[in-house]
Amino acid sequence: MILITGVAGFIGSNYAHFVAKQHPDYQLIGVDKLTPYSCRDNIRDLEASGRLIFHQVDIVDQQALAELYQKYGINYVVNFAAESHNDRAINNPTSFVHSNVVGAQTILEVSRLHGVKRHVHISTIEVYGEQGETVPYFDESSPLNAKTPYSASKAAGDIIVRSYMQTYPDMDIAMTHCANNYGPFQFPEKLIPLAITNILRGKKALLYGDGLQKRDWLHVEDHCRGIDLVVHCPASSINENAATNPGLLPIYDFSARHELTNIEILQKICKVLGKEFESCVQFVADRPNHDRRYLINPEKAERELGFRPEVEFDAGMEATVAWYIDNRQWWENIIDTTGELAIDWATPSLSK
Repeated sequence: MILITGVAGFIGSNYAHFVAKQHPDYQLIGVDKLTPYSCRDNIRDLEASGRLIFHQVDIVDQQALAELYQKYGINYVVNFAAESHNDRAINNPTSFVHSNVVGAQTILEVSRLHGVKRHVHISTIEVYGEQGETVPYFDESSPLNAKTPYSASKAAGDIIVRSYMQTYPDMDIAMTHCANNYGPFQFPEKLIPLAITNILRGKKALLYGDGLQKRDWLHVEDHCRGIDLVVHCPASSINENAATNPGLLPIYDFSARHELTNIEILQKICKVLGKEFESCVQFVADRPNHDRRYLINPEKAERELGFRPEVEFDAGMEATVAWYIDNRQWWENIIDTTGELAIDWATPSLSK
């Protein structure tokens, strides 16, 4: 029995499909709060086939979680549940603290009390903050230096997870960070799906600032592959030196070592769609406090887990664009419900 939280979100739903395919003997229990930024349609096929049993639960609800653990005898927990968009966090940081801090601690406590086999917490590269010019990359031992409300809430969750690792050594806890993901089912507010869906609607794809922000990109299927290695790797004891070196904790960072600027990303999207960059892209005001660059080193995951990304970027981008073309009804339904998802940071009345 594997509990997947945030199962109706982008990475959570992709991981649910990955597990259903790779582990046919596993029963998936999925929970999601079902905010306007998650989509139950992502997992309808898994529900219909009986591979996944869904419950609408907020992970800050300790009693509801405890009832699920007891009812199903949960063995593994993979916690994806989080608010995860920097733009929205600027306008509503409270909801991010609610899910990413309180929620992270609540589900850890339920796992502690119910003695699950392994609890895996999914975090983000952004907890490491801005990459200085003298820093070649981040890794598991890098200090947490988050500077936005979203990344700060995830960093606070990280600290709680680390504290449980060291305070309750009998618990089997692991944590991951990952490069920026792309692929199917990504909510059309993030850079890649927003650009694709805007262009498909005859609108402009938007680039913040000068578009030279650099990101490290990994296909969501490769991320799921890495997470599954963490779920099933041998248990590790907590090294006594981990208190001063978090790299010794069971934390794993995933990357394909593929770094691109936002301009380069949109150039590739335009090329796949057969469009001219100059006619399809509009430079707009940058969002406040926008991280310029971050890159992580996956060496530990490669060495200890045998992690190797399999999706080549250009092929993955072509497949991603094709998915949004083939699943137009999926993202049009979202936009019909939520309205336009881009935020105009040049107009104060629209950015609040």
